[in-house]
Amino acid sequence: MKLQLTLDHGKRHEMIAMADAMADHVDILEIGFPQVITFGLDLVKEIREAHPDLCLCVDAKVFHGGTGVTRRCFEAGADIVTVLSGAPDPVISQMVAKAATYGGKIMCDMAASPRTTGKRTAEVDQLGVDYVMVPSGFIPEYDYDIDAHLKRGFFSPRVRPLDLAGVVKRNLMHAKLAVHTGIDESNIRDVIALKPEIIMVGRAILQPKDRVMAAERLKRYMPFEG
Repeated sequence: MKLQLTLDHGKRHEMIAMADAMADHVDILEIGFPQVITFGLDLVKEIREAHPDLCLCVDAKVFHGGTGVTRRCFEAGADIVTVLSGAPDPVISQMVAKAATYGGKIMCDMAASPRTTGKRTAEVDQLGVDYVMVPSGFIPEYDYDIDAHLKRGFFSPRVRPLDLAGVVKRNLMHAKLAVHTGIDESNIRDVIALKPEIIMVGRAILQPKDRVMAAERLKRYMPFEG
C-alpha cells in the first residue's frame, strides 16, 4: 500500500521545494493536471533530475493522442501516466502498449464515468491498465448513482463514502485500486479496509504546517509491507 501526494496548485518554485521536502516521506509524487497545464513537462523533468528514484505520477488526463502524449510523459520522467476512463478503448490500449516500452504504468481516472462505474471498470481492467483511480466520496463532486436515485423518484447530490470505490474494487481482476478525494486521519481506516494499492492525499498533507509529520502520521495507519 502506497501513499501518493498530489500537487495541484502552487508556483513552480513551490512545487520544486515541495518535491525536495517530501521525496523521502511519500511513495509517489503526483504532478497534478493544473500543474502540467501551467508549467508543462519541463516541471516533471526538473523533479526527475533532482530525484531519480522518486516515483512520479503525471496526471495528464489523456483523452486522445494516447501514443504521443504518453511517450512525452515517460520521456520527461513519469513512472505513471493517467488516462480518463471516457477515452476511447484504442487510446487506452495504445497507452498501455507504449507504457510497456518504457517500463511505466497507466492509471485510469474513473471520474469521467460516474453513471457506468462498474461496467467501465471491468472494461478498462481488460484493456490492461495498471491502476483504476476513483474518488472516495468523502467530498463528492457528482451524484455517482444518478440512475438509482431517479428510479426512486428523487435526486441526491451525495453518495455514502467509498460506495464508488467499492464498486470499482468488485470489478477489478488485474488492475489495482487507487483512492482519492478528502482522505485524512478521520477516514483513512475506512479507505484502508478496501485494500487499495494507492491512497492519494492532498490537503491532509499540504495544509498542516508540518507537512512531513502529516505524511508520516498517515503512513502509520497503512499496513507494513517489507
